[in-house]
Amino acid sequence: MKKFINVSPFQPPKYLVAGIYKAVDNERLKYENETSFPIIPVINGYVEKGEEITIITIVSAHENSIINYKTFKNAVNELAEKNSFKVNFEEINIPFDNSLEVQLDVFRQLISLISDNDKLFCDITFGTKVTNQVLTMSVNFGYRVCKDVIPGCIVYGEKDHNTGEMKIYDITSLVYLDEFVRVAAESGIGNPLTAIKMMMNWGEEDA
Repeated sequence: MKKFINVSPFQPPKYLVAGIYKAVDNERLKYENETSFPIIPVINGYVEKGEEITIITIVSAHENSIINYKTFKNAVNELAEKNSFKVNFEEINIPFDNSLEVQLDVFRQLISLISDNDKLFCDITFGTKVTNQVLTMSVNFGYRVCKDVIPGCIVYGEKDHNTGEMKIYDITSLVYLDEFVRVAAESGIGNPLTAIKMMMNWGEEDA
């Protein structure tokens, strides 16, 4: 099953401005409607008519996070009706706390929701730096430990507060690069830097 992981933002709802995210390097993320949530273009681009998906959202015990999650669910339900797909919501409720104990519990709950044959999508735009690390770890767990799990698309959304321009970046290649580094280290591959240059199509000037 396709599963989409995200974090409900902490911003006050009045500051969570909707806009059109410009897709960078991935045309499937092109979405011509305004949204406050970068995972929406991902869902729009990767879910087929008639499919059933699961959306996993981390919701902190913080008023803004709770309110924004309700807004997000409404946006997803509208998209599901428009594009004719079925959606299941999984909510991971956590304290508004960055302690290691809480982050480990988030990881525990996330990986319990990942199964063999899943295709994982993830938005790391919102949440703390620590929580975003946990999201990445959960995707790594999925494709390294479970059977036939692959990363579908990992994204990061940004807004230029000077110009108002909004962009969405596909950073999935960083996940694969991290996996290559791990395999290279474990296998003792000779001259790993050269192998990375070849894989990334880097010239000498890029090294």
